[in-house]
This record gives sequence, structure tokens and C-alpha cells, in this order.
Amino acid sequence: MQQRDESKQNNSSLVPVVAFIAMSIIVAFVISQLWVANREEQQTHAKNLAQQVVVNLTTTMNEFFDYTQFWRSYVLKNKGSAPAFDEIAESLYSANNCIDSIQLAPDGIITYSYPKISDIDSTNLFVDPIHRDDAQYSRLTSLSTITGPFPQRRGGSGLTIRTPIFLKAKDNSQTFWGFSTITLRAEEIFKEAHLPDLKDDDYHYQLKSINPHKGKLDMIHCSTYNTLKNPVSITFSVHNTAWILFIAPKKGWVNYSIIIFEIIIGLIFTLLISFSAASVWNLIRRESTFKKLSYVDALTKLQNNRKFYETLNQLHSQEKAFAILYIDLNKFKPINDNYGHRSGDELLIIVSKKLKNCIREGDEVFRIGGDEYAVIVPNQITINGLSNLVQRIKTSISRTTVLGNSTVQISAAIGYARYPQDGNSYENIVQIAEEMMYADKKSMGEDR
Repeated sequence: MQQRDESKQNNSSLVPVVAFIAMSIIVAFVISQLWVANREEQQTHAKNLAQQVVVNLTTTMNEFFDYTQFWRSYVLKNKGSAPAFDEIAESLYSANNCIDSIQLAPDGIITYSYPKISDIDSTNLFVDPIHRDDAQYSRLTSLSTITGPFPQRRGGSGLTIRTPIFLKAKDNSQTFWGFSTITLRAEEIFKEAHLPDLKDDDYHYQLKSINPHKGKLDMIHCSTYNTLKNPVSITFSVHNTAWILFIAPKKGWVNYSIIIFEIIIGLIFTLLISFSAASVWNLIRRESTFKKLSYVDALTKLQNNRKFYETLNQLHSQEKAFAILYIDLNKFKPINDNYGHRSGDELLIIVSKKLKNCIREGDEVFRIGGDEYAVIVPNQITINGLSNLVQRIKTSISRTTVLGNSTVQISAAIGYARYPQDGNSYENIVQIAEEMMYADKKSMGEDR
């Protein structure tokens, strides 16, 4: 009897130990989830800051791209000459302190320049070691390019936007005339886009571009040259050039004082088994819901831009073949203007349903933003197969759509690319598909 009582007493004494161990395991799991949630919250905040910088930067660069387009139109209007170059260039130069110089380069040789810089005038862009690769690429592709950053002769670093100019001959053939060029003060551009402000917010950043000539990332601007630890990134296009902004906090993603506090609270909760179990269950459910919602576009219920890049990264890291379609709607803005944003939202939802009806089982549709969509085909597919898919989507989208009491008709520009046939990284694939989409849009007579 005494041995039995001792056995019961020993078993009884094990209960709090077992309970403590069990709850310690649960609490450890909860803390790890909170750690993840805290990190994701920090990353979301960082990405929002970076996204605003990207919007500012692309808006600013688009303004100066328009300047080069103005000079292109001016040269065409004057049949290959620029009679009032100095007067016009002076007014543009005086209006914006980001501009370092404005040039026209017939046959690739800088002939018109404001302000006058003796060691820049007469420079042959096809020979100059800084500009020759981009100049040759721009002439061959008829695309605007961005060169830089590069050290300027007057100090600081510069970015050059270059637009090729082609004159139409009597037989309607296109003859290369030269380039219109805007050279910008890089530091002023980034300051205007509030890029350095990220450092004031305790973040390190690195802005890089995908070099099409070398197949690698070139540093454009940064707060540190040290490797960033687990940065978040945003890939975006600036005039036919893919740029990537990487951002990471100086002190890491996790606030360790918060983690220590959570550990203390967790140890207290181990004494309250039932309450702790209920708390764990609720936290797990909330965490699961948060994670799902973070991947879904609120309007169309399609997967969003974040999920798009995570899926590409996963396929690439697993070395799986895939293809992407980059889709942009034509004539969407007039529908918003004429029928209202509610009708525009309704049209986006209808297009989303059409896309889901066009794809095959296993393919995935994403809303990238605005009126842009993407499709990932996560396996091998032939060019004919992609072409058929593109045609099927274009046909579906171009069918008349009923919006309330009105009918509208839109179309879509689509570009596509395959991995690994067309590029060695998913960033290359996205860039190629996007450029192909812009080319398709241009062939349809649509503006960007």
C-alpha cells in the first residue's frame, strides 16, 4: 500500500512537469510565430516605404524621358536640324536643377550641347567607353536607354537618358539620325525621390540595375556597399531597363527587446494551461488568416504582386522550367474617365474571370497592379503553346463586355518569356516579358 501511494505521488508530481514541458513547447511555437509575424510586419512596412520611393523615382524619370521625346519630335519637325537649340535648352535647364546637360548627337557625335562643355562636345558616343554599349543597343533596338551612374567631369555622378532619332526617307525607310540626350545629376534625382530618407528611417538600401550587356546587377546608388541581410526588394522598369531596390533595417528585422518580453509573458502563461492553449489556438488562426490575406488582391481576389514574385523565386530556386505572360489592358483609362471608377473596378473583376477561364489547370493568374496582370505557367511549354494561350486570352478580353446599361470593348497587350530559354533569372524573364508587352502595345498603336 505504501509503495502504491508513493507511486501515485510520484506520478502526481510529474503532472506539472509534463504540463510545463508541454506548454513550454507550445509557447516556444507561439513565440516563433510572433517572431515571424514581427518580421513580416517590419518587411511590409519596409516594402511600403520602398514602394513610395519607386513611385517617386519612376515619376521623376518619366518626366525627363519626356524631355528626350520632345527633342526627338523637335528634330523630326525641323527635318534633322535644331535651329533654336540653345534658347530652348536654356529654358529647360533653368527650370530643373536635376539636369546637368542637354545634348543632341547626330550620327552619335555630340554636336549640340547646353551648357557648353569643351571636353564633351564632339564626343563620339559609339566610341566613348562609358556610353558605347548603351548607344549601340539603343540604335539597334530603337529603344530609349539609361546609362549610369558614371563620374561626371564636373564632379558628382550622372545618369543619362538617351532616345534614338530616326528620320523617314522618301521610300518610307527609317534612317538613323542620332540621339537626344538628357544627363541628370544622380544625387539630385535620388534626393527628389526621397531615396536617402530611407537611411534616416534606420534602413540601408541598394538600388541596382540589370545590365543587359553583362548579365549582372550594377550598383546605381546605395547607403552601404556591405551585403544586406535578408533584404526585401522591388523590381520595376525605368525606360526599358529593369531596376531593383533592396532595403533592410540597419539593426535587423526583429526587435529583440520585444522578443524577450514575449518570452517572459510566455513563461507566465505556462502556469495557466487552459488559457494558454486557447490563446495559442486563436493566435494560430489569426496568423494563418493574416498570411493568406497578404497574398490576395482585395478587388479581384486573384493572387497579388507579392505572391507573383515569391512564386517566381520558388520556381527559380528549385530550377524548374516555367513561362510567364505579362498582360496590360488597352483603353482602360477612358472607361474610368467616362463611366467612373466603380465601372472600372467591375471591368477588372470581369477580366480576372476571363483570364481564369483561359488558362490551363496548374497555371496561375496574378493581378500585378492597376490594369496589369500576369500568368505563370509552371512547366515546360512550347512557343506554339504560348502563342495559342496569348491568342486565347486576347480573343476573350476583346469580346464586348456589359457594364451596367453600357457595353464596352477593350483589348490587351501581352508579352511572354520562358525560363531557362530566354534568361538565367526570373528578373530577366520578367524584364523580357514586360519589354515584349510594350512592343506589342506599340505595334497596336497604343501608348504606354
